[in-house]
Amino acid sequence: MCPKFNLSLLGRVVLTGPNGVVGLPNKKLSGLLAYLACTAPEPQPREKLSTLFWGSYFDAQARQNLRQSLFKLRQILGRDALKSDGEFVSLNTTVILCDISRFEALVREGGRDALGEAADLYRGRFVDDIGVSEEGWSDWLAGERQRFQELALTAMVGLGEKELVAGRADHALKAGHRASALNNMREDAHRLIMQALSATGRKAEALKYYQEVVGLLKRELNTEPDEATRALVAELRRAQTLIESVAVSEIEISTPLAPALMMVADQPSIVVLPFRNMSDDPEQEYFADGVTEDIITALSRFREFVVIARGSSFAFKDRRLTSRQIAQQLGVQYVLSGNIRKAGNRIRVSAELTHARDEVQVWSDRYDRAIVDVFDLQDDISASVAAVIDPAVRSAEVERARRKPLSDLSAYDIYLRALPHLWNGTRDGITRAIVLLRQSLNRDQLRPATLASLAWALVMASPLGAAALPETLVEAVVLARRAVEQDGADAFAHAVYGFTLFGPVGNNDQGRIHCKEAVRLNPSSAFAWGILGMIDSMGGDYEHAVTCLHRSIALSPYDNMLHFWMTGLAASCFALGRPEDGVLWARNSIQQNPANGTGHRMLVANLVAARRLEEARDVTRQRDAVQKTTIAELRAMRFFKQDDDLERYLSAQREAGVTA
Repeated sequence: MCPKFNLSLLGRVVLTGPNGVVGLPNKKLSGLLAYLACTAPEPQPREKLSTLFWGSYFDAQARQNLRQSLFKLRQILGRDALKSDGEFVSLNTTVILCDISRFEALVREGGRDALGEAADLYRGRFVDDIGVSEEGWSDWLAGERQRFQELALTAMVGLGEKELVAGRADHALKAGHRASALNNMREDAHRLIMQALSATGRKAEALKYYQEVVGLLKRELNTEPDEATRALVAELRRAQTLIESVAVSEIEISTPLAPALMMVADQPSIVVLPFRNMSDDPEQEYFADGVTEDIITALSRFREFVVIARGSSFAFKDRRLTSRQIAQQLGVQYVLSGNIRKAGNRIRVSAELTHARDEVQVWSDRYDRAIVDVFDLQDDISASVAAVIDPAVRSAEVERARRKPLSDLSAYDIYLRALPHLWNGTRDGITRAIVLLRQSLNRDQLRPATLASLAWALVMASPLGAAALPETLVEAVVLARRAVEQDGADAFAHAVYGFTLFGPVGNNDQGRIHCKEAVRLNPSSAFAWGILGMIDSMGGDYEHAVTCLHRSIALSPYDNMLHFWMTGLAASCFALGRPEDGVLWARNSIQQNPANGTGHRMLVANLVAARRLEEARDVTRQRDAVQKTTIAELRAMRFFKQDDDLERYLSAQREAGVTA
């Protein structure tokens, strides 16, 4: 007999029948069904069930409530769904199939495919959306949530270990980061990440990650890494020492290296030359080298260009060659160089990016910092430089593609031509971007950046007023997932996938996991920090949203997404009861992009909250003259997923003159 219903309990409770999703009337009924599914086919005493869900009621009322709930379940599932034998009740597993039984079976099976399926089944905390204020239920729920999370962690770490054995280090790294995002106290997940980084040739990054783990364990548990972790790190250090023992002077650079390095067609490539120590203090040489190495590591996390490895870069230290000569030797288009000067307790770092063939400066900047903690300073400077190099290279490549004849355009060129339209934040821009990105994808189905960019365009089409049918939102999720599958270490792809899961799918927890992974994969990505901030702003974690969005703006202060991040800040300030701050951020957002309709609405909301009603009504009249929006449309957009905050926001719009 085939089951008539499917019940998902990992994440939100979702009951699906022959005609689609079946609504459950209340939380206790959902909880009762979840409990019976978890304990099936074992019969459960009625007394236990009434205590679990109505323990604070009088006995007679609790029993009556249980009888009514069982009656409602039979109405929904059919009379055969529940088996009753006097004082015992059980769920008929031939009528309803639950995901947790499949999940547990897959974890027990333990093969690579089985563990992969199990990890995918874990879409979030067990019955994440059920809140029942009864002590018995709360105690049982806490235990089950912990149990299923441990099983999910076992599946993810086990999957990663098997991927390593199979030589799929990128997939292992993805599994490790998923496990770490779920519970960052699991040392086996951290070891998996270090092993995967090492297997992809990023041993220095693995060792730096270890230092982060040491700090985390000390801060959170006041303990040190266990013996297995220390043994792994000792092995990585021995391997790194062997690599670094090859003297730079022994590297032969008289013969051009271009043929060996031009590995990725179309993609731009960059070399970071060792930054020069301009101080009188020769001891600052180590700091200049450290900044250079950290910039190389940070840039390597961006997937849009190839970064020359440290060994080849440092081979040119102290050699009197021009940028063009070095670029010819290495076969790269871009050269990043700089110098460092220490004066008293301050450090000044100057950097410039050059297009080597033309010897034209693409970007330059200067960073002045106080010396407090040398390693924090090194991290700050390298992250700041890496964050702005990404958009600088992209802008230069977009301009290069714009100058090419239409007949010579490759899939990559068409993708580049789509980017200005994608990020200009207008209805017409997003519509044009979708057309171009589809053309690029028709020529190259495997490029993660194109897949993720088209997914982002389809998601953004609706709030910008472009046509966005339900099927296009489904397509966006599919495209974003394909991008992550193509490159599990692509922070941009993870951030877009996280946003599609959060928005169109409504899977808040899984969406946030992917966005946190994007930040972990590339801490210098302003986009990853911004998307995590937007998810938290829309999802209700407003203080964390403010932190993330400020970080995004600090990393890329001239970014073309600034209006979006500033809108998120305005929304968070409104929800937190800081309307004057919200007014400032909303005005900044509109200044960055006057076509930003949501920015105007956030300005209205904050003005009303600050009791500046006439100003709010003026903004509404001006905005309606350009693009009229109704309360129903704003409710459908659901910028705030917290019901109370959404209603306050809509109430403010009504006060300001927005019509139903």
